[in-house]
Amino acid sequence: MRNKLRSKLWIYLASIIFLLILTTFIVFTFIIYLIARFNLLSGQERFFPIFIFISAFSIIISSGVSAIVGKRILKPIAELRKSMNQVTQGDFSIQMNQVYTIDEVSDLYTDFNIMVKELGSTETLRNDFVSSVSHEFKTPITIIQGYVQLLQDSELTPEERAEFYQRILEGTQQLATLSDNILKLTKLETQNSEIEKADFRLDEQIREVILFLQPKWERRNLSLDIELPNAVYNGSEEFLYQVWLNILDNAIKYNKENGHISVKLEEKSSVFLVEIVDSGVGMTDAEAEKSFDKFYQADRSRKTEGNGLGLSLSQKIIELHKGHIRVNSKLDIGTVFVIELPK
Repeated sequence: MRNKLRSKLWIYLASIIFLLILTTFIVFTFIIYLIARFNLLSGQERFFPIFIFISAFSIIISSGVSAIVGKRILKPIAELRKSMNQVTQGDFSIQMNQVYTIDEVSDLYTDFNIMVKELGSTETLRNDFVSSVSHEFKTPITIIQGYVQLLQDSELTPEERAEFYQRILEGTQQLATLSDNILKLTKLETQNSEIEKADFRLDEQIREVILFLQPKWERRNLSLDIELPNAVYNGSEEFLYQVWLNILDNAIKYNKENGHISVKLEEKSSVFLVEIVDSGVGMTDAEAEKSFDKFYQADRSRKTEGNGLGLSLSQKIIELHKGHIRVNSKLDIGTVFVIELPK
């Protein structure tokens, strides 16, 4: 955009200078023609006033052109520089008047306003993210600190010590998971649309995740209904593995004892559909709307089992694959996740 504006500016200036020279040349030639045609000068000494007149006329034209250039081109650039200085000082509320006679300047102001809005939203998101991360780190650190202080009591029984050590271990695991998820989310948000893709068996990948989580769903005596026909998909195998891991882990974590999980893969003309249904505690409509927000957890009683980043990660991964993820949940009935992956 900057190079485009610079080239346009040079074209304007070059055109104005050329016009100025051409106008001066024409006027000068016309005056010389009149002098020669009507023999207005009888001596060389009378040529000096004519030269002064031509010079004055050229100066007037130059001043007029300079004023036009200063008003139409240089002034808006000066205003833009002033606004950019305000942005560098942290003022993201500045907006410039986009109505301008020169199209290039108007486009530049429009792009500037869009940039400032994006910077403002990014700054707000960064502040909120830092605040949330600080809060999420504080909770397990406080838990660890509290149990370490309790362990300093020499009168504790071996059973109490074992329990406190287990709580400390859970706190450190939560910190490690939180740090890992934050790094993954940061990596994904800097990926934009550039991710490495390759063909792989989507059905086999989902089966691997189900087998990996087998100890968890067997412990809760959950039954599974699996329909995974052969499907070859072109995408990021590493990232999509994280999607199935997050969603299936939630389906187990928030399910009821002796509950049910259904996993179905369907191939359509332009997309692959993956549907994961559980018979768990479910969510209200308000909770479902916030389920993809960072650090949001509807069931606060299970906060030690996660950090509210899993679905945010999953949504970002699906978006990088140009797909969609949606949730439908009913309180005390269960939750349905539907993922669409374009071929």
